[in-house]
Amino acid sequence: MAKRDYYEVLGVSRDASKAEIKKAYRKLARKHHPDANRENQADAEEKFKEISEAYEVLADDEKRPRYDRYGHEGVNFGGGGFSWDDFTHQGDISDIFGQLFGSGGGGSGGIGDLFSQFFGGGARQRGPRNRGADLRYDISLTLEQAYSGLEQEVTIPRDTQCDNCSGSGAAEGGSTVTCSQCSGRGMVQHVQRRGFMQTVQTAECPQCSGDGKTVDKPCRSCSGRGIRGAKQKIKLTIPAGIDDGHRLRLRGQGSAGSRSGPPGDLYVVTNVERHRTFQRQETEIVLELEVTPAQAVLGEEIEVPTLAGKVKLKVPAGTQSGTILRLKSKGMPYLNQTGRFGDQHVRVNVRIPKAGKKSRPAWEQLRELDGESPSLFERVRDRFG
Repeated sequence: MAKRDYYEVLGVSRDASKAEIKKAYRKLARKHHPDANRENQADAEEKFKEISEAYEVLADDEKRPRYDRYGHEGVNFGGGGFSWDDFTHQGDISDIFGQLFGSGGGGSGGIGDLFSQFFGGGARQRGPRNRGADLRYDISLTLEQAYSGLEQEVTIPRDTQCDNCSGSGAAEGGSTVTCSQCSGRGMVQHVQRRGFMQTVQTAECPQCSGDGKTVDKPCRSCSGRGIRGAKQKIKLTIPAGIDDGHRLRLRGQGSAGSRSGPPGDLYVVTNVERHRTFQRQETEIVLELEVTPAQAVLGEEIEVPTLAGKVKLKVPAGTQSGTILRLKSKGMPYLNQTGRFGDQHVRVNVRIPKAGKKSRPAWEQLRELDGESPSLFERVRDRFG
């Protein structure tokens, strides 16, 4: 089933501001979260996932322009589709679910748990709080590399699992124990009373950093974190048709999590360099081609460059300067659409030479042949100076 337009999903216009998009999502999230809509929970789950995916894209300064340009293909969330790991705006609605279900989120461990059961989570369990950091890597590409795609081995500085303690954070003879401050919950509550009112605030436990466990005998090599800094080589695969500023997500290729926590993700941002010959406009390529007056008047088949190699282009007789000729399917490939290409557009510019001693008689003869009508020489001169 085809996905609906994200703007339609949230009920906003394509020029809606970020504030309008956020307001629309909060309203729909309050209405459609399955715990708030128990009468029709199955439909509510699908609806809630749909509006959360739309909000993730439209509230993001990088994803929204790509979606506006390429549609759903520009913000592909991977083969598994949109998941809770892709949602980065929990803070925008955490207060809503605090109001609906109390500080514990309906008996769960926090805002993340309210989503995890619907976005591939299963039972409501508190996810690990010691997830590794996400990383960013910028890579520069030529236009030719963006056209054909690229596989390249790069070195990424990132945290990796400590070899001495195998990522546990505990030295030999040590072990992990339940955190004494949060009793293993990973969260602590602070209660404030003002008269008859009581405010409960929930925050990550400062002693265990939300893990729920501490180490009684920390590993000296990693100071109990279970991770150490290192440089590792990984193989990047850049798909054909990638555009400037595109962001690729490599799951699990970020820094390792502390104490055997899950790794973060690596985001690869592409920078496509400007080309000396070609101009790129999304999937279209523009080429400026100079021809002589004779070639423009008489017509000629000319060999021109494309990103796929040189091809023959027929310049029709009587071609005017500024005419645009099209080479079908000689532009950039569509991202993630095998076999589909844009076009190359060739803008013809007639090059007017200076009349030298040898060529001047020929131009004067051409003017005489034109008779009383404006000559080709005069038309060319008047048009191009």
